[in-house]
Amino acid sequence: MTNMLVGLRDWVDARLPIVRAWDTHMGKYYAPKNFNFWYFFGVLSLVVLVNQLLTGVWLTMSFNPSAEGAFASVEYIMRDVDYGWIIRYMHSTGASAFFIVIYLHMFRALLYGSYKKPRELIWIFGMLIFVCLMAEAFVGYVLPWGQMSYWGAQVIISLFGAIPVVGDDLVTWIRGDYLISGITLNRFFALHVIALPIVLLALVVLHLLALHEVGSNNPDGVDIKKHKDENGIPLDGIAFHPYYTVHDLQAIGVFLFVFCFIIFFMPEMGGFFLEFPNFEEANSLKTPEHIAPTWYFTPFYSVLRAVPDKFWGFIAFAASVAIPFMLPWLDRSPVLSWRYRGWMTKVALVLFVSSFLVLGVLGVKSPTPSRTFLAQICSIIYFGFFLLMPIWTSLDKTKVVPERVTEDGGIGFWGSIGGLILIGVLAFLPLKAAGSESAHNCGAMACDEISVNPNDKASLQNGAKLYMNYCFGCHSLQYSRYNRIALDLGIPEDLMQDNLMFDPSQKLGSLMENAMDEDLAKVWFGATPPDLTLVSRARQPEWLYTYLRNFYRDDSRPYGINNRVFKDVGMPHVLLELQGMQECAMGPVLAHNGGVKRDPLMTGEDLLEEPCGNYTIAEAGSMTPVEYDAAMYDMVNFLAYTAEPIAAKRQRIGVYVLLFVVLFFIFAWLLNREYWKDVH
Repeated sequence: MTNMLVGLRDWVDARLPIVRAWDTHMGKYYAPKNFNFWYFFGVLSLVVLVNQLLTGVWLTMSFNPSAEGAFASVEYIMRDVDYGWIIRYMHSTGASAFFIVIYLHMFRALLYGSYKKPRELIWIFGMLIFVCLMAEAFVGYVLPWGQMSYWGAQVIISLFGAIPVVGDDLVTWIRGDYLISGITLNRFFALHVIALPIVLLALVVLHLLALHEVGSNNPDGVDIKKHKDENGIPLDGIAFHPYYTVHDLQAIGVFLFVFCFIIFFMPEMGGFFLEFPNFEEANSLKTPEHIAPTWYFTPFYSVLRAVPDKFWGFIAFAASVAIPFMLPWLDRSPVLSWRYRGWMTKVALVLFVSSFLVLGVLGVKSPTPSRTFLAQICSIIYFGFFLLMPIWTSLDKTKVVPERVTEDGGIGFWGSIGGLILIGVLAFLPLKAAGSESAHNCGAMACDEISVNPNDKASLQNGAKLYMNYCFGCHSLQYSRYNRIALDLGIPEDLMQDNLMFDPSQKLGSLMENAMDEDLAKVWFGATPPDLTLVSRARQPEWLYTYLRNFYRDDSRPYGINNRVFKDVGMPHVLLELQGMQECAMGPVLAHNGGVKRDPLMTGEDLLEEPCGNYTIAEAGSMTPVEYDAAMYDMVNFLAYTAEPIAAKRQRIGVYVLLFVVLFFIFAWLLNREYWKDVH
């Protein structure tokens, strides 16, 4: 069998030089033996690239690239496709992970001068990869067809309208229509799954070919080709395979642990990896309160917003992406690595990275005068780093560079961590000075804190009963199925059919679409009642819980009620018989955040009285306030479950996956130690 395989290899190699290619790029490619942990991010970017390609292929099998079906197909993938949720989370988390490892990879190049002669072309290809990745991420971000997908695309595409003469025509050409529509979505889908991946893969290949032609840089910036043995092998080099392949397995293990932890335990990452407004279907008539691109675009978006004029803002935005291309010719230092440069390089690099982080955070937040001023300062620092580089790199004093690589040079792992902490502090302090958020999560008040529990079957069953009896007539659960809920909540199917299915024509496997006519709903309420599954995900359970508890009498409204969380809400208080009629009363609130003050023991200057800071019960309901709060928790718990029915399963699987990754890391560490014991 072995002879057959060797013969097959030789037959192929005689016609396609696979052995020579392997030796050139792996087996006989000699890399410096003093790589530190900053050199892990190159291979990690390849790991994420493979993840994105494979998961993207699987997602396209169930995705419907049309304005009518895109959002529903994503929900179908998340709920009905076997393990579709993990494929989607791997892809969405991978998008953010890609930019994280790419930014750190670029930061390493700044540290050790990996863009300087003879590696200029490597840097150019790397920057082209970054620009291509930005385009790929942007068109992919539109595909889920959520609110932020739609309006983020609207804002970014409209920027091209600032270009004189051809701007409007260019915007129409990009959209493929006069407005963002299904045509836009379809062409972005084609770009995302076909055109841009081909370009991206070609650039990655060119990037690696250019790297292996001139050789890898190292933390000392020393050319290892200057000192070779009698066989022509660099004295300070080591074969990439097997030494660095097993060495990188450790980094892959650590990366997979963090990556899988996010996937299984916090896939939304607080709304940064999966933005909450994107859990609402795109609506061209409803503008989100704050429109911002996803986090990896926000540093450049902040540069755009820092310039008051639209045209010059667009120029600044484009320049902020383009100017790093010139880095190899702007840096006039005679040495590569910052290890042998002076204090000017270190100060400039720390200020640059801190300002970049500040710009990234400011781009997520809604603009205020103080934030705009801070963005302008950081934009000046950002451009100043590049434009003044010929001056400060020429003036900066340098140390003597050793002839050969050092094994213990640099500031080390903990020194690097200390430097990152310093950068973080320099980013945090200006942001703190610029002020916190100006609005509350629940309208004019802070949300009440709750913690939903998808494993509490009794709570979920009670919540399902309340929802089906009081809410389901208006608010559909159009992406959920009766039999799925019955199975997950432990409800026998016959009881589900007899007590929780009110339409005899519906089958047990049907989607839970309500029978209310949309046109009739618009006449009664002014709009079609939303799917509260999506509300629970888009606004979070805390918002929904606070909303359901804060109805009060308002005779000026058509149904005689209002809501403190959703002012001038159009719906009646269908839970009135349970809660009773609340009336506003003077009550204490927290002056510093506007939240309802519910702790009677708190006193002091933080408290103030306002006309609707408390409630009195004018007409008692069938439940006491405590019972009603518990009932609303059960209902919100049920809605949080229907928003993501795999949450409990996801967390269960996550424990086993993390244990496996830990075992993988242990074996990778032992294997690496065995290979490297004779190298050092």
